[in-house]
Amino acid sequence: MKRIFEVTSSDIMNMTGRELIETIRLSEGRTVMAETIVTFPTPIYGVSNPELAAAFGADLITLNFFDFKSPFIFGIDDLDVNISKGFGEIEALAEKALKNSNDPNYIKKLKEITGRIIGVNVEPVPDDVQYVEGRKLNRENLEKVRFYGFDYIMITGNPNTGVSVETIVNGIEMARSLLGDDMIIIAGKMHGAGSGNIYDPQLLEKFVKAGADCILIPAPGTVPGIDLSVAKRMIDVVHDAGALALSAIGTSQEGSQKSVIENIALQSKMAGSDIQHIGDAGFTSGIATPENIMALSIAIRGVRHTYRRMAYSIKK
Repeated sequence: MKRIFEVTSSDIMNMTGRELIETIRLSEGRTVMAETIVTFPTPIYGVSNPELAAAFGADLITLNFFDFKSPFIFGIDDLDVNISKGFGEIEALAEKALKNSNDPNYIKKLKEITGRIIGVNVEPVPDDVQYVEGRKLNRENLEKVRFYGFDYIMITGNPNTGVSVETIVNGIEMARSLLGDDMIIIAGKMHGAGSGNIYDPQLLEKFVKAGADCILIPAPGTVPGIDLSVAKRMIDVVHDAGALALSAIGTSQEGSQKSVIENIALQSKMAGSDIQHIGDAGFTSGIATPENIMALSIAIRGVRHTYRRMAYSIKK
C-alpha cells in the first residue's frame, strides 16, 4: 500500500475509507489536511481555494461553509458570471447552486480537478442556536454526504456555534448509523466554538466509542493550555482507543509567520499526530496563507515528499 504523499488521482478516485485510514497510518505522521472556505471569493481569480491548497501540498482538503442545500464553490462555479452586468448575474449564481444540489457528481468533479481527497465540515449545533440549515449535522445533510461522494466528514464547530461534547457524540452516532462503516468520521474541537475547549483526554475516548475513526484536538500552542505534554496525553488516549489523531491549527495562526507554523508542526509530530490540519483564515480569504501550507508540509516530511505531493495534483 502507498503512503499518502505517493497516491495519485486515480488512486484517490478508487480508494475506500478503510484503505485511506491504513494509508494515513502507514505515512507515520506525514499527512497534511488544509481546510478551505468555499463561499468566499478567492485570492487568485479563476482558482478555487481547494485547488490552491492542493497546489501547495495538501493531501486532504476539508470544505468549510459548504451548504448541502445550495452547494457553491467560488473559483469554479462563478467563472462564467460577470457581476458588472447587473443583478441578473447574481440570480445566475443562485441558479448554479440549485443545479449543483441535484448533481451527484459535484464533488467527484472537484476531486478530478484537484486530484485530492475531499471532505466536509458538518456541525452538530444545539437546537436553540440559529444557524444555516445546509451546514448543520442532521439526517438530510448526512444523506447528501453520500449523494455527493465525499471521502470523509469532520464533525466540529465553527466559532460561536455552541458545539459541545454531547452534540459531537450524538452527531457521531447519527453519522455512523446513516453513512455506514466505510465513511471516515473525524470528530473533535480545534477551539472553544462558544462552549469551551476539551481538556480531558477521557472525553476523546467517548468519541471513539461513539464511532469516530479520527479524533481532532487543538495543535500545541494554538489554544491556551495545550502544550506538547498535554497534546501527547490526549493523542496517547486516542491511539490506545484504536483511532487516528488529528492536530488542528484553527485559531487564525495559519496566517502567522512561517516559523510559527514550523514550530507547531514539529510539536504536533512529537505529540504523535497522524494528520496535521491547517485552517482557513489566512487573509480572511477562506484559506491559510498558501506558503504556510507548504511550510507545514516541509516541516513534517521535507521537500522531497512535499514537492512530490504538489506535482501529483492531476497525475494518473
